[in-house]
Amino acid sequence: MKNNLIINIRNLIFVLFAISFPLSVALSNIFIVILSVLVLSEGNFRNKIKKIKESKWMNYLIFLIISYFIFTIPFGLKTDTFWTLKRVSLLLVLPLLYSTEFSNKTIKISIFGFLLSMFISSIIAIAYNYEILQNPKNFTWSAFLQYTEHNVFLAFALIISIYTIIRTKINRNFNMMICLFISVFMFSIFTEGGKSGQIVFVFSSILLAFLYFRKKLKILFVSISSILLFSFIIYNTSDIVKHRFDFEIKNIKKGTDSSRKILLSETIKLIKANPIFGYGTGSFTDEFAIVNENTKRVINQNHKTPHNNYLYVYFELGLIGFALLLLVFYHQTKELYIKTDGNFLIIFPFMFLVIMFTDSYLYQHNTLMLYLFMSIAVSNYQYKPS
Repeated sequence: MKNNLIINIRNLIFVLFAISFPLSVALSNIFIVILSVLVLSEGNFRNKIKKIKESKWMNYLIFLIISYFIFTIPFGLKTDTFWTLKRVSLLLVLPLLYSTEFSNKTIKISIFGFLLSMFISSIIAIAYNYEILQNPKNFTWSAFLQYTEHNVFLAFALIISIYTIIRTKINRNFNMMICLFISVFMFSIFTEGGKSGQIVFVFSSILLAFLYFRKKLKILFVSISSILLFSFIIYNTSDIVKHRFDFEIKNIKKGTDSSRKILLSETIKLIKANPIFGYGTGSFTDEFAIVNENTKRVINQNHKTPHNNYLYVYFELGLIGFALLLLVFYHQTKELYIKTDGNFLIIFPFMFLVIMFTDSYLYQHNTLMLYLFMSIAVSNYQYKPS
């Protein structure tokens, strides 16, 4: 009786977490702490540990987290050591939540809660973009998130919504509501800054089309062609999309030493100088700032990472950390691949693999919460066509 009560409260808190994390950092932190305590209070630790041990991606994730702590020993404490450990430690919640089971009903309600929150967030973001409402922060914010994160959240919300339409049987009213969500998400994602979300949405749409039509080549060709045509039209009709991409292309052609170019090129040089062991946990800003005046200037602009999750891990943990990161996503994808539903669930780790090329999203608080939520949701989701 007592355990059933804990499970019911735990499921409720997971739904509240899903609703809150696109809207409030403080509330999502509170709910994730309560959720962790409730999972621990369930007991049954032998089975929980067994479930974690049997999952290869969970094992590699734990090894990756431990590596960050171990690498503080030979390299010592750096300026950003505690900043890095604080973010990495949040990943410890994932094995804990993975060790328990959430009902399919809880997962579906939590997904809808996430979509509803993103709908509210998108309406506010659009109102800010068109100055219907005054943005109380500044241009780098879209509603409750910075635009670089909000754009990524929108990409996930869009793919989830499209998946819901094409892969699940829902009643007409609910179907119309999801279609409304999609139209608002689509308008929002292409009327704000944040190239990462736009890029990952296009690539994920192509993957979704491939998974859905892989046995119907003609339809697959038409679908992918339509996605590319849609992207071309958006590029030529959305001023902000065209400006953002043209600006980056122009800098590349001119060889302009933009902050991102300096971050990427100098990070790669430093990795080549110490490719095996890296420079230690939280060492990026310390090592990067002493290279030359350009790198010092970039660090002074408050860039704490190279805006590439793969390079960031490789820089600080060397080849060991880089291999562990890849193994986490490889085995997570493999585990999802063997699930039912035509392997559609692999699209979600794929999306993170894409966005990690553009920034250190796995270690940014809000997108890390997104990774926690999506990982637990897809791990527990059971596809039932009826």
